[in-house]
Amino acid sequence: MAPPPAFRRPGPRIAHWGAALAVGWLGCGAALAQRGVPARTVAVPAGRLDAGLRRLAAATGWQILFDPALVGDRRTRAIVSTTDPAGALARMLAGSGLKARRLAGGVFIIVTAAPPPRPSPSPSPAPATPPVMVEDEIVVTALKRATSLDDTELSIATLSAATIEARNVTDLRAAARLLPGLAAFNTSALQQRLAVRGVSATGEATVGVYYGESPIAGPSGTGADPGASAPDIDLVDIERIELLKGPQGTLYGASSMGGTLRILPHGVDLDRSGAWGEVRGDVVAHGGAGGALVAVANPVLVPDRLAARVVAYRRTLGGYIDNDRLGSADRGQLQREGVRIQMAWRPDQAIRLDTLYLHQHTGLDDGGFWDPALGRYNVAQPTLTPNSDRLDLASATLHATLDGAVVTATGSYLRRRIVRQIDYTEVLARQRDSVAGCLRLAGLPTGVACDPAARTAYQAYVDARLPAILYQPNRLTGISGEVRVAAPAGAAFAWTLGAFVEDRRDAVDSYAARAGADDGRLVHPLDIIGLRTIATGFDQQAVFAEATHAVVPRLSATAGLRLYRYRRQGSGTVLVPNIITGSAMAAGDRYTGSAGGSNLKGELAYRVPGGPLVYALVSEGFRPGGINVTPGLAADERTFGADHLWNYELGAKAGRGRWSIEAAAYVIDWHAATFAVTSANGAFIYNVNLSNVAIRGGEVRGSIVAGPFRLAAAASFTDARLGEDTLLGTTEGMGRRGDRLPNLPQWAYLVSGEARLGPWTLGADVSGNDAAPTGFNAGNPYYGHTGARIEVAAHAGWQAGRWRLDANVDNLFDAIAPVRLQSSAFGERQLYSARPRTLSLRARTDW
Repeated sequence: MAPPPAFRRPGPRIAHWGAALAVGWLGCGAALAQRGVPARTVAVPAGRLDAGLRRLAAATGWQILFDPALVGDRRTRAIVSTTDPAGALARMLAGSGLKARRLAGGVFIIVTAAPPPRPSPSPSPAPATPPVMVEDEIVVTALKRATSLDDTELSIATLSAATIEARNVTDLRAAARLLPGLAAFNTSALQQRLAVRGVSATGEATVGVYYGESPIAGPSGTGADPGASAPDIDLVDIERIELLKGPQGTLYGASSMGGTLRILPHGVDLDRSGAWGEVRGDVVAHGGAGGALVAVANPVLVPDRLAARVVAYRRTLGGYIDNDRLGSADRGQLQREGVRIQMAWRPDQAIRLDTLYLHQHTGLDDGGFWDPALGRYNVAQPTLTPNSDRLDLASATLHATLDGAVVTATGSYLRRRIVRQIDYTEVLARQRDSVAGCLRLAGLPTGVACDPAARTAYQAYVDARLPAILYQPNRLTGISGEVRVAAPAGAAFAWTLGAFVEDRRDAVDSYAARAGADDGRLVHPLDIIGLRTIATGFDQQAVFAEATHAVVPRLSATAGLRLYRYRRQGSGTVLVPNIITGSAMAAGDRYTGSAGGSNLKGELAYRVPGGPLVYALVSEGFRPGGINVTPGLAADERTFGADHLWNYELGAKAGRGRWSIEAAAYVIDWHAATFAVTSANGAFIYNVNLSNVAIRGGEVRGSIVAGPFRLAAAASFTDARLGEDTLLGTTEGMGRRGDRLPNLPQWAYLVSGEARLGPWTLGADVSGNDAAPTGFNAGNPYYGHTGARIEVAAHAGWQAGRWRLDANVDNLFDAIAPVRLQSSAFGERQLYSARPRTLSLRARTDW
């Protein structure tokens, strides 16, 4: 690999992009405001019903979803100018055998109307019937337009608000248990990596995480690894979670090479004021107690025009890990507190502006792992390593309905402040007999003998700095914007055009510092052993398009294209050289790199008459390369290239009201996959491009409703293996053809049952996965397996009027349920596992 070109700062160019985006967004809003759309006045000529529904959707800004086969050749009479759009819709459907079901957010679904009841031959009352659990129609926006879940030509899994509430899903780890195919495993304390379909690697994230319309990234840290810090925002007041499986590069860009996870908070209700609050208490087996307080208010300030939504929460999860070496118990306590403020303004039915501000602070009082060799939930780490993550997100989104098109413009600002503390004692202790370290302390050149006196002095120097902590404050700021124009919902020719820009800057100060021998806490003021700083920048621009058109009746074709360009910069300075590990990078080293390319997508989908939707999909995904700002690397190791993959997929989905089933099989060819390797002394981590990776897999899910009962099951199989030998002469990067990728189980599954009996809701879930390797096997002294996991959870709820009471038991049988077993020069046998049995009681009331 050629040495990287000279460093150049691209900030002004990105500023110009951002200014152009802002001006365009504001100009679009101003033009629409001046346009004076008579949103509540509609007129529909007589003719085909499907054309009339599209015309009504364009005039009102509503999302009106319907199956063309269901509407067929039905006709509608003329609807003259009216100021009652809802009445116009009802009159259009009168006598057609169809009706409109209204959902939140101005979404309507056209369904078959139930036949009128036959008159009873007897005046006696009909016998009571048991309650029936109705499977609600699920509307998703995965394709950046509203579609019915069962009619979306994509492998997608969802969690509804009802599921999130009933099952006490408060974080991504809990969500992953209910979404087989999504892997979430720890990379360090308070940090996790997400993977879908076996696409997991260091560097940029392989799963894009969106909160509403805003992408959320992690800082690069010292290892050029933003994907290691997937955001874990508390899942309070969430309308829906969507997991889009497979590459989503054409619509969602670089960080969605394996899939996209969309967390969609409840929107502001412009029509009705309301509020609710809850209090929760938790008891953790083998540990402490916790609880939560949540308050949500949705005041309507101007009916149908202006409203707000405010969410405030504080959550504590009790710790359960003991450290007898330091005399501390019930460590690993986690606290999350935050506030979300949303505003919505709708000057008329064609324009809506939504703003959002989210602040969350998360703290973990120690590492969160334990050592199985010391007994259950015990650790002997010589230091205490609290970690924290402060996240601020601000966004504004404009939705506007023009004649024949829907415009969406979003601008976002992201700031994260992550403080990492990692035990560094073992890394330094391993250098106690280092000849190179001895020579550095004595000021002698390489190759000269280190005499006994110098060796004794060096060992005393190392001992005096133990125990030690790697203390790393990380700072990230990012600005992103997207503008897209799409066909209105229900259009026969569905299309989307858009542009996206992003500018990220992050920095980390990496201190190696001494900790107290008695209490294991970082010494203040810092007793610095070594200090290096790293600053990185990433900016990208893209334009994209996707279109779906009916080739013949029931057969549609989709084509997608994304053109992108990105630029990466990095600089590093060693302010205090670490004599023990040998960090002696020249001050002010700077590196840069850039590239561009395209992403493609092609799909055919066929709707079998009276049968399933069948689709064949080819899609491409990519990730930008990066820069290793790491001491001691050769010039050709300073950069690592972009990796990309092709996904070939066959899928089918079908549903008939009370049952649904979906299945997909896929083959993924992944080229130049990026993975982390460790320097010879174990002190530094950097990225390299490995060989190709071959992934084969499949997914299936289904559900059935029978009276008050609902049963659902899902499973995924993923086999991800190296395509050829990759022997780099390092530790983690050594693998042979056929080796499985680390930390990825092959099987994941979920079986879920629920019953609604009067005011009661009862349910249980069984989820799990098989064992996974911890690394590549060729010569790796840390090679092992993270064991299989199985968890059982149960929930019960009772509702009467405005009050609801819930009880949850997570990990009912108190299984160890490992998540990741991690071993490295930083420490061996570090086991991250599911929380022990946890009992939760919740009371909620609505106002």
